[in-house]
Amino acid sequence: MKVLALNTAFSNSDVAILIDDKKFYSSFASNSKHSENALVCIDKLLRQNNVDIQNFETISVVVGPGSFTGIRIGIALAKGMCVAKPDLKLVSICSLDLMAYIYVKKHNDKEFWCAIDALSGNIYVCKYDKKGMRMNSPQMLTAENISDISGVVVGLNDDNLDFCLEKVSFNPESLLDYTLELIDKKQFVSESNFLPIYLRKSQAEMGLENANKKN
Repeated sequence: MKVLALNTAFSNSDVAILIDDKKFYSSFASNSKHSENALVCIDKLLRQNNVDIQNFETISVVVGPGSFTGIRIGIALAKGMCVAKPDLKLVSICSLDLMAYIYVKKHNDKEFWCAIDALSGNIYVCKYDKKGMRMNSPQMLTAENISDISGVVVGLNDDNLDFCLEKVSFNPESLLDYTLELIDKKQFVSESNFLPIYLRKSQAEMGLENANKKN
C-alpha cells in the first residue's frame, strides 16, 4: 500500500507517507504560504526517502473546516496528482472527525463535541458519540449561541477557546492512522465529490456582500 496524507487546513500542516511497511512523517509551519511550503515539504520528504510521487495509490486530504487557502491548496494538490494518475484513490477527511478520532484514542466513556475557532466570533462544531461517530452534521455557531452545546467539548491546543476543557493536537501519525482506517472501510470519494467543507463564506465574499449592501 502506498499512501500520501495531507493536512494543510491549519497554520501548522502535516504530511504523512506510507510505502508498504515504511512510514515517513513531517510537520511544518505554513505561515499563510500553504502552496509554497506544502510543495517544498512534500518534495523534501519524497527525496529524503527516495519515493516517487507517481507511486502513490491513495491520497487523503483534510478538506475542512479550517483555513480557506490551506483547504484549497490541499485539494488542488490532490486533483493535480489525479491528472497525472487518473486511477489515484481519494480520501476526504473532515477536520472535526479527525479531532474526534484523536480524542477517542484516549477517552471513550461519553458523548462529546469537537470545536474549532472559526474566527470573528464563530465556532465550527460537531457532536460525537463515545466511539467518535458523528451524531449530527458539522455546523458553525456564533459566540452568542455556543450555549447550545453542553457536556464535554474538545478543542485544539492552538485555539483559544476557553469553554473547551479537553484539548487535542493534529499530528502526522494520527492523520495517517485515520486515513488507513478510512481506506480499510473503503471510504473513497470520486474527484467530483472531492469538495471543501467551508461552513461559512470567506472574508472576501463577506466583504463583497457588505459593500453591495451599502451601495
